[in-house]
This record gives sequence, structure tokens and C-alpha cells, in this order.
Amino acid sequence: MLKNLHYYVFVALIAFGCASAKKLYEQGNYYQAVIKAADKLRSNSDHKKTLEALKTAYPLAVENELDQIRRVKASSPAFQNSEAVYSYERLNHMYDEIRRSPGARSVISAPVSYYDELGKVKSAAAEEQYQAGLKELAEGRRENGKRAYSFFQKANQFVPNYKDATAKMDEAYQMAVLKVFVDIKPVNSQQYKLSSDFFYDQVKLVLREVEQNDFIRFYTPIEAERLKLDRPHQVLVFNFVDFTVGKTHQLQRVEKVERDSVVVGSVKLDDGTTKDAYNTVSAKLTINRMEVVSNGIVRMEVIDETSGSTLKKDDFGGEYIWFNEWGNFNGDERALTKEQIQITKNQQVMPPPVQDLFVEFTRPIFSQVRAHLIGFYRGY
Repeated sequence: MLKNLHYYVFVALIAFGCASAKKLYEQGNYYQAVIKAADKLRSNSDHKKTLEALKTAYPLAVENELDQIRRVKASSPAFQNSEAVYSYERLNHMYDEIRRSPGARSVISAPVSYYDELGKVKSAAAEEQYQAGLKELAEGRRENGKRAYSFFQKANQFVPNYKDATAKMDEAYQMAVLKVFVDIKPVNSQQYKLSSDFFYDQVKLVLREVEQNDFIRFYTPIEAERLKLDRPHQVLVFNFVDFTVGKTHQLQRVEKVERDSVVVGSVKLDDGTTKDAYNTVSAKLTINRMEVVSNGIVRMEVIDETSGSTLKKDDFGGEYIWFNEWGNFNGDERALTKEQIQITKNQQVMPPPVQDLFVEFTRPIFSQVRAHLIGFYRGY
């Protein structure tokens, strides 16, 4: 849905950029018609159709914005000033654009400024937002904290450093933020420590990605101790519950391969000409295969610290099979495919170090963990 919204906004912007002021006026987009006309008349001050569109569109645009202010006052009294700010800003934008365009001023000689009204309504709007924030703070729940944060933020946008809105934002944030302690269980093997650390480092990057949500924060035990955080909302636990690295299998298969319609010579015909002779060729192919299997399971568990209940518990498995094939043949090489010939040229090689094999089997596990983490915390 969000992608569709972005698409329609993009199309609307393109349409606005291409449409003439006269066309926008005919569509009832009086505000956009005024902005478009003022811009056009800066480079072409005597464009007749644009002058006519501006002359008729401006009073209608002003009337629309003032009417919107009256409607909001009646329908949404709690935030009437907040909504009015946007209408007064549009009114002043038209005023500024006309003043900057000599061509526009030739037909609208006295555009009306609403800067005094805007200043007054911004102060009232900041107070509306501030009071709404206080009301949410008094409720004391996390969702109230999120809404309070937004209200105090808007108060500061309307009037910078309004009262103690910045301090109240901090208070609301502390109420709203979900504090999650991350408990990463180490692998009980020094041999695989670096490899497991690599996996966990990737997981930590995902946690930073999830923190793009303003109201979720993850803390390692060291961070929690440094910040003196002792009451998390949740504990997120990661643990390698099982893994096997470097389980080796040696396989060998022998097969007879054949290919027909192979040129094996030539024959001389009665008329003295020669012709290719075809026959079936064969070979005995031996292929050796070494497989090194590594796999494991990582458990991810989310625990509600207050109730002790498990909110989510999943086991994610991954596997990586490294292999090497080499071989030989007896018989006619022409019976072999290109791939089979290449196998006969291969040499037996040693598998990668076990630390690398550990990293490889965790790659599909990481993909699963990432998807589940993002999905689970999306609702917070």
C-alpha cells in the first residue's frame, strides 16, 4: 500500500509539473494554479492565458483556505489551530510567490499577507499539542508515551523550544521505548569462537536496523551495565543449541558411458568418394567424491521480563555441503561429456578450515533470523 501511495504522489507531482496554470484552475486546484502561474510569469511576464488563470484562481484559492480554517474550527476544536497553521502557510506561500513575480503582480497588485495570523495561530497550536501530550503522559502506558512524544515534537515544530516540551519529549520517550536486553550465549568451543562471533556480529547489525523504529532499543549486558539499566521489558536470547562441522563422506561410483553416432573412420564408396563411418564409443568412468557436511541450529527466544512468559521461540537450521570430485576413465574419451572430462582432470583437494565451514552453514540461518526479527518487532 505504501508503494502504491508513493506511486500516486509521484504521478501527481509529474502531473502538476506538466499541467498549465489554466489547466490546474479548470481542475479546481486553485492553490496549485496560483503557484504555477507565479512561477511561469517570472520567465514570461505577459503570457495571456497564465495571467487570466492567476487573476481568477487567486481569490478562489484564498477563499478556499479561509473556508478550511472555519470548517476545522467547527469540526475539530481540540486541534483547530494546528490545522489552521497549514492553511495560513499556504496563504503566505501564495503571497510570497506573487511578490517575487513581477508578471504576477501586474494582475494581483495587492496580495494579502497572513503572517500576523500565522504567528498567533502557531503559538495556540503549540499549546494544543503540548496539552495533548500532557494528557497522554498522565495515562502512563507505552502507547500513550509514543503519542505524547509526537505531540511534544509538534509543539516544538510550531514554536521552537516551547515551554519544557523538549524535556517532556525525553520523559515520553522513556515511557514509550521498548527496552530489550540481548543475551548472546557463547559457543562452548574456542575453535569456533571467531566463527560464531562473526554470525552474532551480523545479527547485531540487524538489531541496529530494527532500531530505526524510534521506540525500540537493544542493549548488550555491557551496555546495560554501563547505563545502569536493570529493568528491561524483554530479553532476547540467541543460542547455538546444536551444530556439527566437518562430517566427511567418501563416495565412489563407477559407470559405463556411451555415445552413439561418433565418427570412427571413413569408408570408400564404389564411385571412389569417401564417407564418414559412425559407430558407438564407450568408456568406463570412475568418479570419487568427498563431501564435508556442516550444519547447526540456532534458537531465538523472546521473553517478557515482567511475566516471564515466552513471546516467541524459534529454531533456525542451516546446512552447508562442501564437495570435491575427481576421477579417471578407461576407454574412448569421446564417450565423455565436457563435465566428465573436467572431473577426470581434477585433483583431490583438502576441504576449507572448519572455521570457514562454520560460517557457511550459518548463512542460511542468518537470513531466517533477520526476517523473523524484523517481522516480530514491526508491530512495536
